[in-house]
Parts: sequence; C-alpha cells; structure tokens
Amino acid sequence: MAVIKKIHAHEIIDSRGYPTVEGWLELDNGKIVTTAVPAGTSVGKYEAAELRDNDPKRFDGQGVSQAVSYVNDLIAPKLVGVSPVKQQEVDYWLIKADATKNKARLGSNTTLVVSQLLTKAASADQNLPLFKYVNSLYKATTKEEIRIEKIPTPIFNIINGGKHANNNLNFQEYHVIPTSSLTFGQAYQMGVEIFHELKKVLQYRNADVTVGEEGGLAPKFTGNLDSFEILNETLIQKDLKVGLDIFLGTDIAASHFYKSDHYVLNDKPHPFTKNEYIDYLLEMTKMYSILVLEDPIHEDDWEGWRTLNSKVSESIYLVGDDLLATNKDRLTQAIKEQACSAILIKPNQIGTITETMEVVNLARKNKMDYIVSHRSGETNDAFIADFAVGIQSQFVKFGAPTRGERVVKYNRLWTIEREELS
Repeated sequence: MAVIKKIHAHEIIDSRGYPTVEGWLELDNGKIVTTAVPAGTSVGKYEAAELRDNDPKRFDGQGVSQAVSYVNDLIAPKLVGVSPVKQQEVDYWLIKADATKNKARLGSNTTLVVSQLLTKAASADQNLPLFKYVNSLYKATTKEEIRIEKIPTPIFNIINGGKHANNNLNFQEYHVIPTSSLTFGQAYQMGVEIFHELKKVLQYRNADVTVGEEGGLAPKFTGNLDSFEILNETLIQKDLKVGLDIFLGTDIAASHFYKSDHYVLNDKPHPFTKNEYIDYLLEMTKMYSILVLEDPIHEDDWEGWRTLNSKVSESIYLVGDDLLATNKDRLTQAIKEQACSAILIKPNQIGTITETMEVVNLARKNKMDYIVSHRSGETNDAFIADFAVGIQSQFVKFGAPTRGERVVKYNRLWTIEREELS
C-alpha cells in the first residue's frame, strides 16, 4: 500500500475570477493526483467558513494564500508517510486541529482540498475509477452499502437570477429537469437542446439578456414568474410536455429577500406576510408543474418550512440548502421538525468528505432524498460528478449545460455512463 510522499497547494482562479485552492498529492509509488475546491456566491450563514486573506491590496481581499500556507506548512508535513486510505482518521484530525464548529480557524477550503486529495489518491493507488472508490469509501465510513445502478438525473439551471445575475429576478435559479426514465446521455442532449432553443426564444422576444455566474441566461424580465412562462414557451417549441417529458424547478434562495418578517419581491406592490407568501408558492407550484423547490423559505424560519412542507404536494422535492448547509446538526433538526423532503449536498459547506458522507447517511436513514450540487465559483475539477455517482444521488445540479467548469462535470457523468455502466 502506497503512502503520501508530498502534498502541495497553490492558488488558482475560479469561474468568477476569484482565487481558490488547488492541490496535488504525490504517492511514494509515483502516482500524482490533483484537485481544486469551489466557492459560493450565495452563501448561507450556517455554512463552514472559507479562509480568505482579506488583504485589500491583493485580489480585492479574496486571496487564499493563508489557506495555501496552512496546507503546505502545517498540514502536509504531518501527512508524509500516511496511507491515503486513512480518510476518516485524517479528516477527524483536521476537524480536531481546527477546533471550531464552522472551520473558522483553518477554513473549509483548506480542509476540503486535503480531504479530496486523499480520496483521489486512494482511488488512484487502488486503480479504481473514482466513483467506485467513493462508493467503497462510503461503505467503510457509514457501514452501509449502496449499489451503483444509475447516473443521477441532471437539473439544468438555464436561467439565472438573484445573486448569480445582473437582473431584477429575485429567484436565483430556474431549472429544467428531464424525466428520470431517460438515460443520462438522453437527458443531457435534451438539456443542451433546450438551452439553445431558449436563446432563440429570448432573441425572438427581443429580451435584454446577459449570462449569469452559473452559465445560465439572465434576461431582464419584469416579474419572477416570467421566467417560467418563457421556459414553457421554449418547451412547446421543442414539442416537450411539461409534467411528462420535462419538469421545472427553482432555487428561490429566499433568505436574500426576507426582510423584517416579510418576503419582498421586486415585482409585487407590497411585501408578503409569511402566510401570503406560502399561498403564493403553492399557487406557483401548481401553475408551473414544479418538481424541485429549493430554499423557498428563510433559513431561520422553521415554522415557515414546516407549514410549507405540510401543504406542498408529495410529488415535489422540497429542498433545503441554506437551511441545512450539509450540516448534520441542521439536518437532524429538519428531520425532527419535518421541515423538508430533500437536502442539497455540497462538500465545501462542511469541509471534509467524511462529514459529507455522514450527512448523506443520516438523510438516507431518514428516507430523505439528496441532490449533489456545484457552487457558483467553480473549477475544472469533476470530483463531485464521481462523488454523486458513488453515493447514488437522485439528482445532480451543476449549472447550465454550457461553460467549461459546468460541462466538465456533466461530461464526466456521460463518460461514466458510456464506459463504466454500459
């Protein structure tokens, strides 16, 4: 069994133009792996903390040289000679070394780059495809076996709003979701074709369109529901039946427009009370065949989540992202409160692969669905594609089917389907 010879980290630039951490690990048998960690723009307050330099003279304070230094000077020397299969031991050592609830000392970007390097290195040493090693690591970590039977269904974020775009849409993401009866390749093709048709429809409508941070189009509509209308028009042009061939979804990210106990939307004449807002959401889900409803309620409004979950259709995935932040304690509370039916999984929200797998295991034990997701600040690392297959996520959300940092993950899933699961 090979052991770690060297680990080294450095800064690279993510898809938003800000620094993030990339690292490489060399084993004593000569095998080398690399990985990079993403960063979020719309960040929930319960996420693990990134470590940023806050030096205004360098990258507008967004540099990560301190995180790089922690890896190279503090962590790497102590891992020389350690087997990469010691994932759980190393991850818990990092957690203990940080000694805060939210990785505030070392930073989740520091701990995650090391954690991902171990996973990739062990996979390479055992000559296993990464998704298969992730699957075996999940079993070793949780004592639960998951059979690999499918590629997760993609959720394509093709219209961007909120903090991800320069327009007046409050809702952060608008999704198209192919039926799960399709192969991944068929679903991917459908998503790509819909994206290009959407561009044609928007051009025909003379819409003022830019591009959002996750590769989706960012039209300047007057109302939040206009995006659903334009998606319906696009799907009609493609002769697709909403609710049968294709479904709609949205990440509302409601915490960003929740003010003084009210929900404030740009296209409404007055702020919604909680009850008015929930009625608005229920009407919207019925009107537009919504399958996935993510973060529709403020992250601290447990009563609002409980109320909506009790009223929303059982066929809808009510997803907690900011609410849960891939955090076991938050998920435990959500299960107790019956606040939602699904959780978004983002490893950088918690900071280690072991903790991420423990959250997935808790969701599975409580029959809660889970969706593996990217971040707005992404890299060309496809780690989470393999991770999603290894833990058999129901869905994946990697952004629009465009731009290199998004499609590298979709393309990896397509490769796994063609070459590994065929």
